[in-house]
Amino acid sequence: MRTEEVRRRASIKLRLQGKSYGEIMKSLNISSKGTLSYWFRNLKLSPQAKRRLSRRMELAKQRGLLSFNKERTKNIIYENKRLLYEAEKSILKISKNDLLLIGAALYWAEGTTREPKRGYQIISFTNSDPVMVRVFMRYLREVLLVENGKIRPGIQIYPNMNENKIKKFWSKIIGLPVSSFYIFRSISSASKLKRPKNFLPYGTLNIRVGDRRIFYKVKGFISGMAKKTISK
Repeated sequence: MRTEEVRRRASIKLRLQGKSYGEIMKSLNISSKGTLSYWFRNLKLSPQAKRRLSRRMELAKQRGLLSFNKERTKNIIYENKRLLYEAEKSILKISKNDLLLIGAALYWAEGTTREPKRGYQIISFTNSDPVMVRVFMRYLREVLLVENGKIRPGIQIYPNMNENKIKKFWSKIIGLPVSSFYIFRSISSASKLKRPKNFLPYGTLNIRVGDRRIFYKVKGFISGMAKKTISK
């Protein structure tokens, strides 16, 4: 019997078992799907063979989708890094006026601007982001010319936090001695001592400066910045 006929019969046998074109081509060293299509043109498969082929096709789709998703995720991660790098490099040296605007915007978002009904006005800025706090401290010192002795830092901490460790952390961030910090403890009724340990690991820092003139100067910066931004 000729070799081609042997391969044809072997191919048909495998196909009736529910083997895919790829499996048959690999098993019998056949290079053309067209040849198999011609040999199988009048072939009727059993329900069992059809089910096997259907499962194979579904698995192939899943593998293809998984491969596509992995490649897409890889491309997205690369693009994210590129966008981050390009945006970061587009920022030139920060001038004193830039710092004035940045600090005013930070205080507008995270500071107390409402005038108290009693007592006197104070600068009060609260945040847990060390980078943002460092930016605001530079604003205080370089734009508002606040001396260290006028800065009163406080830390809001939660149960089971290491007070000394947290004080040392913020002391390094803002450049003030550990002895200058005051602590106030807090726990929400909703958390009931179930607050995750990684949630606000260094608590929340509050920076206060008791100075009426500085308070109104900052409010003026915010007002001027807002008016210049929205005016046409």
